Parts: sequence; C-alpha cells; structure tokens
Amino acid sequence: MDFLKKIKWTPINILKAVGVGVLALLLLMFVGRLLMPTFGGVFNDARYNMMGFNSVAPSYGGVADEMMRSSEYGMAVSQDGDVKLSLTNIGVPYPYPIPGVVGNDAEDFEVTEYNVYIETRNKEKTCEGIVNLKLSEYVIFENANEYDEGCGYTFKVAHKNVESVLLLIEELNPKNVSENVYTIKRQLDDFTSEMDILESKLKSIDDTLSSAMRAYDEITALASRTQNADALAKIIDSKIGIIERLTNEKINITANLERLNRSKAEQLDKLDYTYFYVTVQENKFVDGEAIKDSWKYAVKSFVNDINGFVQDITLNLVLFLFTLAQYILYIFILLLVVKYLWVGAKYLWKK
Repeated sequence: MDFLKKIKWTPINILKAVGVGVLALLLLMFVGRLLMPTFGGVFNDARYNMMGFNSVAPSYGGVADEMMRSSEYGMAVSQDGDVKLSLTNIGVPYPYPIPGVVGNDAEDFEVTEYNVYIETRNKEKTCEGIVNLKLSEYVIFENANEYDEGCGYTFKVAHKNVESVLLLIEELNPKNVSENVYTIKRQLDDFTSEMDILESKLKSIDDTLSSAMRAYDEITALASRTQNADALAKIIDSKIGIIERLTNEKINITANLERLNRSKAEQLDKLDYTYFYVTVQENKFVDGEAIKDSWKYAVKSFVNDINGFVQDITLNLVLFLFTLAQYILYIFILLLVVKYLWVGAKYLWKK
C-alpha cells in the first residue's frame, strides 16, 4: 500500500498501470489455457468419481477388457489367463430360461459351435494361417472379413476333422476358445409343423380352384343355352376374380414353403458340420498408427489452443474493452442522474 501511495498518478503512469494490468491478464489467460487440459481432466475424473462413475482406462488383458470380450464373444478365460475349453457356457446365460424340447431325442439334433478370439503381434501371418485352412477339403468357408486391425472368419468343418482344426488353432495361441453345444430339434419341429400347415392350405386352394372351375363351366354352359348375355358376362368376371385371388394365395404359400425348406435345410446342414467363428485382433507393443493419430490429435489441440489464445487477446479483448466502456458509461450516467436528483431533492426540501 505504501508503494501505491508513493506513485505519482500522472496520465503516463496511469497508462503504464493499465498496460501492466492488461499484460498480466493476458499472461493469466495463456497459463490457464495451457493448464486446462491437465487439471480439467483431473477435476472431471474427481467429479465423476464423486457421482459414482468409475473411469477405467482402456487396456489389454485387464479385468474390464476381459468383461468386454466375454460379453462380446461369449468366451471364458481362467483367472491365470489360460485358455479354457468349457461346457459351462452352453446355452443362454442365466437368468434367461432355455425353452424346453418335447421328447427324449434332443441330443440326436445337437449342434456344436466354437468361438475363437486371437490376439497377435503379426496380423498378416495369423490371418494367413486361418485362410490356409481353405486348402483342406473338409473345411468350408462361409464368410471372410479382413480389415486394418484384424480379420474374422466363419467356416464349417466335418465332425471327424474337428480335432485336427482345433490343434491348428491352438498353434496360433488363441486368447479365448469357447464351445457352444445346443439342440436344434425345436427349430426343426417348428419348421415341419409350419410346412405341414402351408401344404394343407395349398392342397385346399387347389381343390377349391378345381371345384370352382367345374362349377363356373357348368353355369357358363347353362347361360349360353339360355342366351343370357348379362349373366354370362357376370359369370366370366366372377370366374376371373376368383382365379386371380386363389392364384395369388397359392403363389404366396409356395414362396413361404420354399423359404421354410431353405431354412430347414440350413439347420439340417448344421448336423453334419461343426461351425467355427474366428476373430483375430492385432495388438502390437508399439502401434505406429496409434502413435501417429495421437500426434495428430495433439497438434490439432495445440493449434486450437493457440487460435483460442489469439482470439482472446484480439477479438475477445476488444469486445471486453467495449463492454467495460459500456458499463462505465452506464455508471457515469447513473451517477449524474443520482447527483441531480439529490440536488433537486435538497432544493425542494429547503423550499
């Protein structure tokens, strides 16, 4: 305070003080922009934790990662990280009940599927190892999907050759392998029942169409003998209408039967093969693409911060000064009004 009293507040010193204040404000704004990304994340994490949200950093091989993969691929891994081939994952997870199957022959219609998840340092080599299975006559590929971070394949194998394929997959060091066994008897029964109903409808339509044609032929002959032109025209229109309606129904039922036949054939095909669903994900120690992307993001963030700082010291500063001048003018006008009101009030009081 003594220092301030010693200053001679001449117009030049006032301008110097204003300049120092503006520079200090700009410096604080710049430091705030630099520290915002660091402390902003810390404060946000603390706020989320206080609200009951736990922030989990993405990782490979962690608990959260295993939970994600278990829900995505339906795979099981032991606590020590070893691959486990377990039958405990068969069927739909608790608490959803599995629909029952009528009869005692459900095991005659069992289907086996394997879900395989592989993490690799060399995507090309691992994916090529899976694709080489195409050379085997007992392996039939149904779907192949290759992308930058990995690949995915769906193929079926004759039952007698399943063990040899599993051995080849084990050589690729899979992270997760799960076996899923279920019965398709219920689906086959549903297909058969629906097909029987549609075939009965189709037979009924054929019988109705044949009897309708015979009836219309008899009525047409009678109308021709009586030479009743109006009746004959109505009979012909009615005949055309019923033929068109029954034909359309027959076409729809036939299409549904073909669809059911294809679906049933696909299900029956599963009884002769074991299906494999293989997913390969590349997981490098040093990911050049990820590093490059992180640098791109950092540079963009840096440019945005510099741009924001330049805007703050130019446009936003000018706007702040105009706003400050506006409020100063309002205060000055308000003081003038109060002053003259006070003078007027004293004048009236004295009178």
